[in-house]
Amino acid sequence: MNLKKPLGMFSEQYKEPLHCESCGGEFICGATIRGCWCMKVKLSDETRADIKSKFERCLCPKCLEQIAVDPR
Repeated sequence: MNLKKPLGMFSEQYKEPLHCESCGGEFICGATIRGCWCMKVKLSDETRADIKSKFERCLCPKCLEQIAVDPR
């Protein structure tokens, strides 16, 4: 039985790397039972909706921060 995925909800150290849909860079999703780093990024509701319409999965911290500074 692979416990890595369930343990990832408690600690990022058990998570597999993802690839950012925007830049292709590798990163670790920060989502755990305590929340995620991405929720700390200040984005308007309109910008969040735009991101959801363009991408299916998470973006890396660098791309998400760039969108926060310069919404496309």
